[in-house]
Amino acid sequence: PDTGIRIAWWNTRLAPARAIAEVGDDVLAATADVLQRLMDVVRADIIVLGEMSDPVIKALRDKLRDGHPQAAARYAWLPACQQAGRSRFSVCILSRKDYVQVAFKELILLVNGKSVTKVGQLFVATLLEGSERVHLIVSHWPSRLHLDRQDSGRTHIAAFLRHWIEDHLFRFSAQPNIVLVGDFNDEPFDEGLERYLRATRDHDKIKRNPKLFYNPFWRHLSSFEQRLIGEHRSADPGTYVHRGGRDTWWRTFDQLVVSSAVLFGKAGWRLDEASTRVVSEEQAGIEIRSAQRIFDHLPIVGHIERQFT
Repeated sequence: PDTGIRIAWWNTRLAPARAIAEVGDDVLAATADVLQRLMDVVRADIIVLGEMSDPVIKALRDKLRDGHPQAAARYAWLPACQQAGRSRFSVCILSRKDYVQVAFKELILLVNGKSVTKVGQLFVATLLEGSERVHLIVSHWPSRLHLDRQDSGRTHIAAFLRHWIEDHLFRFSAQPNIVLVGDFNDEPFDEGLERYLRATRDHDKIKRNPKLFYNPFWRHLSSFEQRLIGEHRSADPGTYVHRGGRDTWWRTFDQLVVSSAVLFGKAGWRLDEASTRVVSEEQAGIEIRSAQRIFDHLPIVGHIERQFT
């Protein structure tokens, strides 16, 4: 039996851009179908949904119960649409009732006068039978439509999160189990993630400096076609289709990043990098390359294995 935790993230594109009346029954049904696949095909223990709202969460939960009652019955729902200045967070977390518990801990906000930026939300995950805690930080950083790639505000958000983690997690533990997941609207090589959050692709660098983060999604920047599919793929072209892109349609905005403790299994959890990947269109049951697409992001999944001492 798998004693690890599979953590999935998916930007659903449902809210807050759309009111619930505008979502439509067909879109809710399609979203519920993808959610059921994340439960039964991907076998995610924790599913983090982005671009949600309280009305959408209720409607989606009802739709899942109607279409996939057995899958729906296995998961607890944790809405996390807290107020942040004039805006709100747009996250909902589902977790397997019989296996893992997720609790909300704290909002991570960058406040500058009357301006409030949503940097992230801190949750804590533990197995019901007992385990070392996992600090799960969920982020959805501003779209490049509102904050250009070159805007210093993007790197300021990343730097703020880095300092927040230093003050709130590394201060109290030399080896905290940290998993960051979400839609960063930056790619792994952009300054925010690599330079300011300090999320590297280099194992050796992390061995020398355990406070660096490791980003396994560097390898999901290639459209190299392989015969291997599903869990056995070693690379993916990206997670988001930008049809207006000048040089490429693909962007790897959705990522899962881990602390050195998780990378090397120092404190009860170890990253299974081979099973940390983009969920394919076939597995998720969606098309994001079609001009008539409903969704524009693919889900991702990260697998951390339990380490027994």
